[in-house]
Amino acid sequence: MASSPREGADIAIQDVQVLRFPEYDVEKALRQYGERALSVQNVGQLPADVLELDYEVVDVTSVPGIHERLHEVLQCTAADSTTLSAGSPSLHARFSLPTSLLKPPSAAPAFSLNAEKPSSACLPASSSTAPPASQISSQNASPHRPRSSPPKPSKRPRYKLSPGKPGKKLNARQMRALRKTELARNRRRQTAKDRDAQSKVEPRVIGVAQSAEPVVVGGFNAASMPSSEPAWIGTKGLPKSRRPSASKLRDLRWNGKATVVLLDALDRIWAVLGAPPPKAKDWKNLNDGLMRELEEYDRSSLFNASDMSNRRAGGAHGLRNAGVSHGGGQPRPGNIAIRGIKNQAAIKAFSTSSYLGRLVGHTGRLYATFANRLAAESRRVLKELGQNIEGLQFPSHSNPEGGYWAARCINSAGLLQTAAVCTLPHTDLENWAPGWCCVTAIGDYDPDKGGHLILWNVGLRIRFPPGCSILFPSAVITHSNTPIQQGERRYSIVEFSAGGLFRWVYNGFRTDEELLASLNEDGLRKWSLDKATRWKKEVRMYTKWYELERGDYRGVVLEEESDLSELSELEDDRPTKKQRI
Repeated sequence: MASSPREGADIAIQDVQVLRFPEYDVEKALRQYGERALSVQNVGQLPADVLELDYEVVDVTSVPGIHERLHEVLQCTAADSTTLSAGSPSLHARFSLPTSLLKPPSAAPAFSLNAEKPSSACLPASSSTAPPASQISSQNASPHRPRSSPPKPSKRPRYKLSPGKPGKKLNARQMRALRKTELARNRRRQTAKDRDAQSKVEPRVIGVAQSAEPVVVGGFNAASMPSSEPAWIGTKGLPKSRRPSASKLRDLRWNGKATVVLLDALDRIWAVLGAPPPKAKDWKNLNDGLMRELEEYDRSSLFNASDMSNRRAGGAHGLRNAGVSHGGGQPRPGNIAIRGIKNQAAIKAFSTSSYLGRLVGHTGRLYATFANRLAAESRRVLKELGQNIEGLQFPSHSNPEGGYWAARCINSAGLLQTAAVCTLPHTDLENWAPGWCCVTAIGDYDPDKGGHLILWNVGLRIRFPPGCSILFPSAVITHSNTPIQQGERRYSIVEFSAGGLFRWVYNGFRTDEELLASLNEDGLRKWSLDKATRWKKEVRMYTKWYELERGDYRGVVLEEESDLSELSELEDDRPTKKQRI
């Protein structure tokens, strides 16, 4: 075999350690590389401890003779792994998943993109300013990501922490890293058990979760989203100079009939486009019923000028919050003040609506299904607040155990005759930074001509049909809405939680000032370290898509990717994490 690539040959593999693992691990390993999900490029550049291949799922279609050579290598049983040394002849091969692992395309996709290939479900790499749609690689165009039937968790092999390469002795720093890793794993196991006991989701919800359509935003890392250093609240958002122009926004034409999840480059679910429940054939009646009750709410309320304008509004509309909050110099959490007996009665009447109860029950299930760790933490904090402070009035919820959000915002017509809710680019910076808010659009507008939700950090303009809900971290993602047409109506109901509530509970039911006054020098040092690393810890609560595929929506099974990244810290000659992302 020639030692140099022949014309038309594929990737040259050198110094690649081939590990033998089951089939579903192969799919996960290939999928971790975003654009290289269906056809791995630059295989020789991948870290040796991450490239996982098995002969049964390797399709070799390149240089003559390579098939026999790989067969010999991969069938080796003398050791767990075989290394192709740099001195051996160069090998040229294409590695791809077989068609049996790919989900067949549906007749009516839940979404489409304005890329070169409209059916693409992979978005190009995006930073704070997204590239134009013309730069979307055709290699990403596929309406579905590789999916296979998830194996039973009980039969899934767990990764074992390896001390490194054979014959290599560990130094003291590496031994400490091993012990630290084992302690971290034990904590994750216990946290998963506690969360499993606290947050109960019906088994049928798993089927709904697995039927969702994943959309990969390649190159976007949820951990890179901006937040305040303590990571309790968000930031002011992207300035205009860093936002992409309207012509460079990419349209995600969501049909509102199937739930779509947005994934980052590391398979984290960071946003959900929540469709109505699959069996809810009368969901349009719920949308119409909420419109009537919101009109009655406007007639029963009294609005002044301050209720009709705020920094977020793209046009005049009524805005009123209800529930529990903390911040702005408050010594402790309390109920959001609603001025006037009429306004209090109007809020109470709308909160007891059967339509609203059905809606918030559905949005709560979406949160608990696609971000179970976030939802469980939210419910725990609300429960402890209620036990510690008497008289707190959280938003009404159909679940006897309560909801997942501490407050609710009603955007309505206010003093105007017709509601046309629209917002300017902003972040809800006082919200809990990693947590998701839930925005539900209500109305009778044409979603093709207006009412879109724009996520500026990733350059996405999402079609937002009435009666649907979108959940995303509004404290750290700059977002806005597009105006609707003249004569149309659009209301919105927003569920959210203030970050100050989580800070107050975390501090032992006291403010930062009270906590700092009680700390000694060692305590202050630990507090500073915790403040600097909290965001990284909180992003780990995001659910991974492959967890949902195998039915592990609570994250009880350890995260394989984090285990591999821990291995990389033990060897100085491995690529850095930044190079591997």
